[in-house]
Amino acid sequence: MIFLTAIALVGNLTNPIPPGLDPNKPAPIYDSPDLYGAEPSVIALDLSTIKAKLHSLGFNPITHIEFVGGRWKIQAVYGGELRALEVNPDNGIIIADRPAN
Repeated sequence: MIFLTAIALVGNLTNPIPPGLDPNKPAPIYDSPDLYGAEPSVIALDLSTIKAKLHSLGFNPITHIEFVGGRWKIQAVYGGELRALEVNPDNGIIIADRPAN
């Protein structure tokens, strides 16, 4: 019985890829608005901790902060230039740093 099951499984592994299936298509990533609440999660760092981290990196003053799409959107001055930052609320890592428009 085990031998027949093994043959059935191996036989299915050798079937060709169906014609309508793209073998190089990446796996879908689940993304939903449910994942991004209107406020940071319970494991997120306090806003004061994020601000202190940015100050220690030289972003001073911080001119605008809002929480959108699961990230802190922050505008701060660095080297005399206004920068638009996106910061991960869970660890304080800067995800994006661009000139503010």
